Amino acid sequence: MMKNCCLIVFIFCTIDVSNGGILSGICLASNGTCGKKGVPCNETFGSEWTYNGKCCNGKPCCKLLKAPCVPETCPKGFVLLANQTNSADCYFYSRRSTELWEKAKLICASTPGAYLWRPNTIQEANDVRDQIFRTRVVWTGANDRDKDGNYIFDIENSPFSKTSVPFGSGLFRNEAELVYVDIQYDYNFATWLWKNQNYNYRNSYLCEYQRRVCP
Repeated sequence: MMKNCCLIVFIFCTIDVSNGGILSGICLASNGTCGKKGVPCNETFGSEWTYNGKCCNGKPCCKLLKAPCVPETCPKGFVLLANQTNSADCYFYSRRSTELWEKAKLICASTPGAYLWRPNTIQEANDVRDQIFRTRVVWTGANDRDKDGNYIFDIENSPFSKTSVPFGSGLFRNEAELVYVDIQYDYNFATWLWKNQNYNYRNSYLCEYQRRVCP
């Protein structure tokens, strides 16, 4: 004799009065916000928003991911650019000291949150050149330590293309040991130059510290 069973599934939703939407318990517990059905969170709320599960009615649960709030002041020894329009970060320049790339990386990392410089724009690089260092070559965080032919920036692991540098010119040699990238400004040709160097090459270095001003 066969018995028929009926499975009843209950879906519990919680009203989120703050945004007028309906959130699942998980989304509400994670301080998420109900998005628009079929629309990615970053398109609805902005680039810092990410998918964090589902709300009721097929809507995405969106969550704002912010970098940790840090003090407005720079760490000891770091300085701000006079004009912070192009960069609000803090910088530390080694001045007369030169180091191997690996040692420079460790020195920067000894200040929590700091890392070898990542020049994002030519405007930022020009301001750093004019206010912090003048003619010296400095290490950047770009490297191919894995020696797989793919250069990345240290810490964030974002790609760095030696065939399409963000600005200036790339003078890269195809030798296995040339895995660390420095940058210098060529005043004769008024352009920035990116070069790959080997493990025993010494350079000045620039540490960068990304501020997030607390509210």
